[in-house]
Amino acid sequence: MDIVSSFQLSIAVFIQLILSPLIYIATNNSKKLGDTLSIIISAIPFVIVAYFFNTIYSGQRVYEEYSWIPAFNLRLGFLLDSTSYPFALLISLMGFLATIYSTKYMEHEHGYAAYMALLLMFNAGMLGVVLATNLFLLYIFWELMLIPSYFLIAYWGTGRPRVIGFKYFVFTHAGALAMLFGIIWIYALHGTLEISQLSTLMTERTENLYIAILIFIGAAVKMAVFPFHTWLPDAHAEAPTPISVLLSGVMIKTGAYLIVRILIGLFNQLIPLINIPVIILALISMIWGGIMALVQTDVKRILAYSSISQVGYILFGLVSLAPIGVAGGIFHVLNHGFAKGLLFMCSGVIIHVVNERDLNKLGGLASRMPITVTAMLVGALSIAGTPPLGGFASEWMIFSGGVDAGLTVYTAIAIANTALTAGYYLRMIRAVFFLQPKHDLSKIHDAPSTMIAPMSILLLLVIILGFLNYPIVSIIIKGVPALHD
Repeated sequence: MDIVSSFQLSIAVFIQLILSPLIYIATNNSKKLGDTLSIIISAIPFVIVAYFFNTIYSGQRVYEEYSWIPAFNLRLGFLLDSTSYPFALLISLMGFLATIYSTKYMEHEHGYAAYMALLLMFNAGMLGVVLATNLFLLYIFWELMLIPSYFLIAYWGTGRPRVIGFKYFVFTHAGALAMLFGIIWIYALHGTLEISQLSTLMTERTENLYIAILIFIGAAVKMAVFPFHTWLPDAHAEAPTPISVLLSGVMIKTGAYLIVRILIGLFNQLIPLINIPVIILALISMIWGGIMALVQTDVKRILAYSSISQVGYILFGLVSLAPIGVAGGIFHVLNHGFAKGLLFMCSGVIIHVVNERDLNKLGGLASRMPITVTAMLVGALSIAGTPPLGGFASEWMIFSGGVDAGLTVYTAIAIANTALTAGYYLRMIRAVFFLQPKHDLSKIHDAPSTMIAPMSILLLLVIILGFLNYPIVSIIIKGVPALHD
């Protein structure tokens, strides 16, 4: 596989981090100037990632490396390849759209300048995770995305933001420590943390199984897989809506990246030893998240519990180890990310316009909010696996992989759970948009243009990925080691 050397990857990773203080200063002086700079800066990583689409599609890799800590055989390196590309595309695009959405949604909130600066840092941390070429650098970015996201929840959240932020921090940091122990153990055994070098050093020794379990715990906590899920409903539901978009649509997918890059990439010979217990956890996540979403009356809590259910599908596909199943799991990362981001943006429109999120206090909004109801319905149907939308394509691949891997009974349970997904989403949409109005509809209008614009882009992607998904699926298939066994 050819390698293309480029300095642009470090720009994509660091520009938001380095310029976040500038955003803070500029926004304090002029909101309009700060918003303009924030949108431009957040767009740069997406432009860079999109620019390399043809390069990755043709089977090449984009690589950047600098000397860093020679004593520990560590280099400062970034890699954009077929494995990292789908994740980098999701992170950079959703970060850009969430920034646009924030300029209107958060404009009257306290500490707006600090919020925008922390948002850019959060985006940088997530992108750094999926581009890092060694486990030490990956861990630094793993913690970097935790710190700003904690403050974004604790200081701009609703309900009990300090308590919820602390719970989020404790859970996710505990998972990060489990991962750190695994990384230290890898270094003690192999003397390097460079992922490319480790790929040739891993064997079926007993210690590697324990390391794989530690890495999985770190990924499972971030993904909110049952029983590591209890932090998610509060954090995702009570965070500011643009942050909910990133937490649920993007951040939890970094755990999926860890499974693809580290567990499948380095420990794939050990996955068959743990895949059945992991598949059972995936099924429990699907069912538990779905049941809890079905009984909620808060729009954002329905979406939050839905995320627990959907990461079960992603995990199921990844650990099935069937070629089409693994590809489907990664493809579902994109489909769920776009659709769930769209749904959270729609919920934000309802909160912004009606100032309400309780199903029992909403109703009849369809006639006054046609764009929002259309976007919410399409996003919900995609996640429920309705053809011909993107979610149907990825779930079909996941279920096909389950059957190919001989997991027929488990796959049947997963398929049956899609009815539960459709149930809680249609219940939510009916209550919000079509039941008897509970408000004076003459005072209600659809979202402003700065909120409609990112929603429209996501709506288009949710539809397009159901039809024209071959290029991105082709990239995904090239990037997963298990697919070539």
